[in-house]
Amino acid sequence: MAERDDFVVRLDLTSAQRSAEQVRDMLLRLRKDFDLAPFEYCRRVRIAPTEIPYSHPEITLGTWANDELPLLAGYLHEQMHWYATWYSHAHEDEWRDVFVNLRDRYRQVPARGPEGAPDEFSTYLHLVVNWLEVETTSRFFDRQRVIGHVRALPYYRWIYRTVTDDWQPLGALYAEHGLVPARPATDMSPDDLRLAGLTDEAPNLASC
Repeated sequence: MAERDDFVVRLDLTSAQRSAEQVRDMLLRLRKDFDLAPFEYCRRVRIAPTEIPYSHPEITLGTWANDELPLLAGYLHEQMHWYATWYSHAHEDEWRDVFVNLRDRYRQVPARGPEGAPDEFSTYLHLVVNWLEVETTSRFFDRQRVIGHVRALPYYRWIYRTVTDDWQPLGALYAEHGLVPARPATDMSPDDLRLAGLTDEAPNLASC
């Protein structure tokens, strides 16, 4: 008589589904409470419970944010990647000048976590993106709360310290090159938004 095999594996995705729905509902509330349209260069959002947030080809959010401030900051961070992508392709000379200035100011940067981004280019890029994240999020939440939030994050630690400590000189650099104030998504043409959606994000200026 054959031995009975009653071993069963069951997948229960209830918790993952619930956490994704909570993030979705919180994001919809934020969009109802605040006019986020000027900063929504991408209007396609994917929520993936087990994934790290990223920007292209559509904004993907995880489910670790359990409050509105962390969620909004993370959402606007990914939107600022789209804005930086547009700027880098629409204003290549100015983008190159920004990078030259950043490299002159910060000769050595961390090129891995938790202090920096995965490589040197990405760390310099995030000196732009993370500054823009703090700037845009501070339009909706108290700036000191936003700064406290980003400086407590376990990633991009050197980058967030740098953009908050050197806020004024970095802002002056970005303003000088027309990077800020950020051009609203609502003022962009379909061609502009196409540039923002390019998956190469920005010309690699490793040779600057």
